[in-house]
Amino acid sequence: MIALGLLTASACCHAAWNLLVKRGSLGGPAFVWMCSLLTLPVAVVLLVLSWPTEAWWAGLISMALHTTYAVTLQKAYALGDFTTVYPVSRATAPLLVTVPTLLWSTTSPQVIAGAALTLLGVLMMDRRRSRRPAQGVLLGLLVASCTAAYTLWDGFAVTTLHVELPAYLAISNVAQIVLLSTIVRDHRQALTQWRQAWPVAVLMPASYGLVLLALSFAPVGAVAVGRTLNVVIGGVLGALVLRERPHFAALAVVVAGVLLVSI
Repeated sequence: MIALGLLTASACCHAAWNLLVKRGSLGGPAFVWMCSLLTLPVAVVLLVLSWPTEAWWAGLISMALHTTYAVTLQKAYALGDFTTVYPVSRATAPLLVTVPTLLWSTTSPQVIAGAALTLLGVLMMDRRRSRRPAQGVLLGLLVASCTAAYTLWDGFAVTTLHVELPAYLAISNVAQIVLLSTIVRDHRQALTQWRQAWPVAVLMPASYGLVLLALSFAPVGAVAVGRTLNVVIGGVLGALVLRERPHFAALAVVVAGVLLVSI
């Protein structure tokens, strides 16, 4: 249940920053660079206080996977319908994570049933017809693949390599700035996005930091399924802020699936 509480808090942060990106005209490597730059002072302090002595390289791999995810997500939202990309990516990512974990850990039938139930609930939410269904599904699967990749790696880093979490996140942040600085051409233009970027810069690492902490209390497969709670929170925010009509029956199915995995 501790993991469930952490994942619920993470879901609130995740849904909030997605809502901010959705409402604003934000995106691209420049925006990701700006978000990382805003968190750089915190990353430097964390490195000074807790410089890793072992497995520091794990943060570099995490950076590469997370940067690929961030850029892919921005591109997916730019080219595909949000109502197709979002549910497909959030529904299929847990299954992409759960299946590989069967190779090195024992996944109970309860976790598998919870994953299936969660998948059903998320797919039920996409009631509106997409103008570009095939493209949206493909982009959603690409985002889901990126999500599964960094979830599996970060789970391995936390549970097997026993990385120091603050330093792990800090290395990933600093390395991301270095990488994107070579990609972003107009740094001055990117700096003008700081007002839109700072809430995302706070909520995004907070969201995933809570996920990494949850990995200390629950298997990686269960955490991956539990992360779909952000779809539930997103549905509520969509109703309150964007005046959309969420599928409440589908939300109930998602909650049931998450509880089945987490309890």
